[in-house]
Amino acid sequence: MIVISKYTGDGVPARGHFSMEGNGTVKKFLIEEKVFELFPRTRVCGLVIENMDNGIHWDGTGVLGQACQEAALRLGEAHFAESPFFAPWRAAFKLFGAPKGYRSSVEALAKRAVKGSCPSSINPLVDLYNVTSLKFLFPCGAEDLDAVAGDVRLMPAKGGEPFLPLGAEEDDPPREGEIAYIDDAGAICRCWNWREADRTKLTAETKRALLCMESLSPERDEDMRKALNFIDDAIRKSLGAATAQFWLDSGCRQVDLPESM
Repeated sequence: MIVISKYTGDGVPARGHFSMEGNGTVKKFLIEEKVFELFPRTRVCGLVIENMDNGIHWDGTGVLGQACQEAALRLGEAHFAESPFFAPWRAAFKLFGAPKGYRSSVEALAKRAVKGSCPSSINPLVDLYNVTSLKFLFPCGAEDLDAVAGDVRLMPAKGGEPFLPLGAEEDDPPREGEIAYIDDAGAICRCWNWREADRTKLTAETKRALLCMESLSPERDEDMRKALNFIDDAIRKSLGAATAQFWLDSGCRQVDLPESM
C-alpha cells in the first residue's frame, strides 16, 4: 500500500492511500540525503500513474500552442538568468558542475515559447506534462515504470552510469557528482531534469508511469500544489488513469512504487 499526501486547495495535506492487490513487489522512489545536504530547499512532488491509456487518438497541438502563448505573455522580456523561475536551477546546475549551457527543462521550454516556437505533440502524457510545465513554470517529466529497473534514486551520480539519451545512438553517461535520476540499470534522467533516457521513455503502449515535478523554491509551494492537482485531474480525465500523489522534501524522502496493481 502506498501512503500518499494529496494537497487540497487550502494547502493542507490530506492523507490517502493507493492500494495494491495481492502480493506485488514494491519499488521505491527516494531522494538521497546528499541531495538535501547540497540543496536543502529541494522538493519533488508527482504522481504514480496506473492503468493509463496513452495510445488514445490525440492531437496536443492546440493545448501546447495555448500554453506556449500564455508562457510567452507571462515572461515577456524576462532576463532568464535573473528570473525566480529559472535562476535557482542555473545556480544548482553550476554547483554540481553541469557543462556550460546545460539548462533546466523548464527554461528550455520557456525560451522556445518566448521565441514563438512550441514543442511538437508527442503523446498524451508527454504533452500534458509539457503543458503543465509551461503553465506553472516547474520542471516536469515522467518515466515508464515498467521499463524502470529496481528503485529510482535522485542522487549524485558516481559517474559512468549507462545512459542513452532520448533519440540518440551513443551512450552519454553522467559525470561524477552530477544530480541525476538513477535506477539499477543506469541513469534515467541526467543533470536533474536536463535530458531523459531512451530506455524509460513514454510510448503509446505505456500503462504505468512515474511523473515528477521539481522545485528549489519553498516560497512557490502553493503554486506547485496547484500544478500537481492540475496535471492529476488532466491525466485522470483524459487518459482514464488511476493516480496517487506524493510530495517529497527533507522531511519525507521516499515513496513506494507498486510493481503491479
